[in-house]
Amino acid sequence: MQKLLTTKEVAEMLRMRIETITRKAEQGLLPAVKIDGRWRIPQDRLEEWFREKEAASAAAAGKKHGKPIVLKAYHMGGSRDTYSRKDIYEDM
Repeated sequence: MQKLLTTKEVAEMLRMRIETITRKAEQGLLPAVKIDGRWRIPQDRLEEWFREKEAASAAAAGKKHGKPIVLKAYHMGGSRDTYSRKDIYEDM
């Protein structure tokens, strides 16, 4: 039989609040089963879930999000020209 972890144990492992772990279990975002009204998380499924999350965040970190932001230059003591909000953020 596989080891079942309590929400408290999982919360300590992931450094999250117990309420967060319970909510994720209720929403189906965390692999868990309810036994006698209490959530239990199978350790092997939790480790698999964690590896999937780790791989997804590594893939997301490698993506580039659009083009870089270029802001208009301002000079000390105020700008020499007046810029509208549209002018400042037009390259975004």
